[in-house]
Amino acid sequence: MRLGIKRPRTAIATVLVTLFDSLLGGLSMYGVMRLRYIYEGKMAPGYIDIKAAIVFGLVCFFLWLGLRIHRAVWRYTSLDDIMPLARGVVLAAILTPLILFLVFDRAADFPRSAPFIVIPFFLVLLLAGRAAVLLFYQRDLKVLFRRRSAKAKRAILVGRSNSLHDHLRDFAYSATGSSYNVTGLIDTGAGFLGRSIRGVPVMGSVDDIPAVLRNLERRGEPNPTLILVDKTVDREQLNMLVKQTAEAQATLVRFGTAGGGGLMPFEANDLIGRNAKDLDVTPVRQFVEGKKVLITGAGGTIGSELTLQISRLRPGKIVLIDNGEYNLYKIDGALREHKLCKWHAYLGDIQDETRMREIFDFERPDIVLHAAALKHVPLSELNPIETINSNVGGTYNIINLATEYGTDSFTLVSTDKAVKPSNIMGATKRIAEMATLAAATQSPALSACAVRFGNVLGSTGSVVPLFEEQIRRGGPVTVTHQDATRFFMTTEEAAALVLQASALSAVQRKEMAAIYVLDMGEPVSITQLARQLIRLRGYVPDRDIDIVYTGLRAGEKLTETLTGIREDLTPTYVDGVNRFTGMLVDPASVTRRIESLLRAAEERDKPAMIAALSKLLPDYEPNGTLHERV
Repeated sequence: MRLGIKRPRTAIATVLVTLFDSLLGGLSMYGVMRLRYIYEGKMAPGYIDIKAAIVFGLVCFFLWLGLRIHRAVWRYTSLDDIMPLARGVVLAAILTPLILFLVFDRAADFPRSAPFIVIPFFLVLLLAGRAAVLLFYQRDLKVLFRRRSAKAKRAILVGRSNSLHDHLRDFAYSATGSSYNVTGLIDTGAGFLGRSIRGVPVMGSVDDIPAVLRNLERRGEPNPTLILVDKTVDREQLNMLVKQTAEAQATLVRFGTAGGGGLMPFEANDLIGRNAKDLDVTPVRQFVEGKKVLITGAGGTIGSELTLQISRLRPGKIVLIDNGEYNLYKIDGALREHKLCKWHAYLGDIQDETRMREIFDFERPDIVLHAAALKHVPLSELNPIETINSNVGGTYNIINLATEYGTDSFTLVSTDKAVKPSNIMGATKRIAEMATLAAATQSPALSACAVRFGNVLGSTGSVVPLFEEQIRRGGPVTVTHQDATRFFMTTEEAAALVLQASALSAVQRKEMAAIYVLDMGEPVSITQLARQLIRLRGYVPDRDIDIVYTGLRAGEKLTETLTGIREDLTPTYVDGVNRFTGMLVDPASVTRRIESLLRAAEERDKPAMIAALSKLLPDYEPNGTLHERV
């Protein structure tokens, strides 16, 4: 079944395949007739051999079209394609003498044994051609076989032709294959529309999904599950796929692992339009193995993922620090479950210099990963002093203790909001970066760096959990601005980048601090993300669930950037990870200004804080409660 307009390339392929088989059929009949009369030692009278060949070839041509034998793509042949082919050959062998009987003198001189000889002869030639093409592309004849189950649920596979074939093949050997009967295909590349792959019809492209499902419904067939088999999908095409399936009220799932693994629903991280970077863990393992690693904010989104990834790299010990009892309890429980390494969990606030010194003095860490911070922009605007104390004061405590106790490596987890900051959270993270650069310059024994990335999907307080909760309640979904965009990455990718940056920083000159940035692709429209999440949960935006625009909040940017005007990125040996190195003009002056800012925060002297901020970040204009007297 093909819905919509058949593309010219498909029509040409259909004609060429049919003509080739028809010509081969005519030659087969001619050869059989010639051999038959040569065996008798005479010429075929009345050109009956040529007449039979022409009739047989024409019959094959029209039978191939009528039985849709031409739809099968040779490189994706299966036994499901061979059976119609055999039926077509048999029918052609039966119809040819009947036509000769009616048209050419009652088929005089046509040997009655010719149909019985031409059937195996022609079929062998047809199969040989297809087998040769199949072997050339697939290198294995086992792909001919495909398993079916009458009791299994109906499914339509969605993907490019190669992926569709591979998964049809793998279905025959996987547990998933026994659960689904694949009854149709959606070709995202639109290269084989109107054809068939391994005997399964290509029903259309992504644009045809609503029409395909409506047609199945008219035929009384229940809505099948749509299974995306492509590992990578263009963002625009994925958005269209999600939209079409949601509006058709169909179920869309994907493979969770390569090669026929379990099926999973789509989540927000599937919508960011790029693949997570596949980073080599070898240098990170060499960096971490046998070392004592201290992680601040260990119970947070990034900190807990860092902990789990490091635990699999054979560290000497992991030292966990968090001021939230529940978060620390959760990550401690996760480590108890896996029991992959030694660890110790400490309750403590990074602002508490006495408590932090106590931990450093006892543990003497080799590596410090500083992930603790206040990160929620609106709350930070309402609580600027607390944000300064945590993000600047806490970082200052940790990096000074790392220097004092001879730590080899310090890595700061930063944010894209540190670039030309427009809010207190971004400003404090930028100052924390400056403190990192200053420490590297002033303490040549310490390898220090910062890692800068965008929003982490699903992190605490981020937009995706908010959207999910609003959708669960039935809406409305609130978006700050219809043109707002953000960079997104997965938690796993963010943690892996931190570790890669730490390992990279460890092998460069220690006094040359660097800020590492991941190639995060194109920013994602928040409005589009909201619409797609609504669709993934089975609703139609603006019909089932409204989207309401609330306006940008204080200090919030319409778009974010990962680098400043004066920051020139250079590539590293890790694909997709870039960095820029920088020497502060006067590290000692930066340190004095940070200390001045922290004294003003301790005294809750807002004018002095504003003055200190303006010296550290001349282009930053504080918003919110820093201008208030309470």
